[in-house]
Amino acid sequence: MPGTDTSYLWQGMIPQDEVPYQYNPERGFVSSANQKPVDDSAYHYYLGRDYPLYRGLNINRRLNAMTNITPQDMMALQTDNLDMGAAMIKPQILANMKESELNDTEKRYWDMFKSWDCRNDVGSKGTTVFEQFWKSFEHTGFDDEYANAPKVVMRPLVSNLVEGVLKDSAYKFLDDISTTQKETLADAVTAAFKKASLELQKIEVNGKLDWEKNKATRINHLAKLAPFSRMNLPIGGGTQCINATKVDHGPSWRMVVSLTAKTEAYGVYPGGQSGNPGSKYYDSFVDQWAAGKYYSLWMMTKGEINDKRVKAKMTFSK
Repeated sequence: MPGTDTSYLWQGMIPQDEVPYQYNPERGFVSSANQKPVDDSAYHYYLGRDYPLYRGLNINRRLNAMTNITPQDMMALQTDNLDMGAAMIKPQILANMKESELNDTEKRYWDMFKSWDCRNDVGSKGTTVFEQFWKSFEHTGFDDEYANAPKVVMRPLVSNLVEGVLKDSAYKFLDDISTTQKETLADAVTAAFKKASLELQKIEVNGKLDWEKNKATRINHLAKLAPFSRMNLPIGGGTQCINATKVDHGPSWRMVVSLTAKTEAYGVYPGGQSGNPGSKYYDSFVDQWAAGKYYSLWMMTKGEINDKRVKAKMTFSK
């Protein structure tokens, strides 16, 4: 929208009593992983378009199935590497691959995908195969239409393609409008996988077929100086996982608190207690964070002011 045109200015504020909220829901928990907070059909204010679906869906399913939840259960939940979007679309991919048209190299990657458990874990080759396939599948589905778009338009979200294929095996975007024939879901899946296999061969030659090597998560120094950063961390996860750890961003600070009589708390972040790169405490938490482990946090109370864990005190006066 042109910022110089005053007709695009805000027309007002959403009334406070109409802002989406939850209070003591019957299901017994409130959760958010950036998913859309309301149903479009029941809410008449526009709240934007990019709301990731699958992390929130997985969280809600997991929490609904839990009883007598412990802090350890919540730690496992926060570091869950299940790719829910992949788990939903995988049966359709399996059912529509023309295996007879695959060569030996393509079949080897196809076998990796077939045996993949949809978990983006360290050491997973199936994750890398799926990620390359999905990139290719998106291009196969949308590039022909967007090539002739009269102006810059936003591309569909990941969930749009997943939902489109799940709801309609004849999803119109699967047809390549640059050809005279009518392509099917099976045509699109097979063509996309063949293209992905070419990239997978390059990835494998470079020794990066394992997911964590392909993703190559890094913790950047604020000035993006590599010697002061931590590169190529062995960590799983991904965009559609609860553990949404990507190349250089994702859920950094993790914290679990049990509000018992004596507060029980755990946390970790990918850094350290010192800003000095020469200190052993500069990045002392990074490996613990990458491994999905937590530290016990001391929730200090007034009566513990003289506890031996207090290393220093500071007094303020007028």
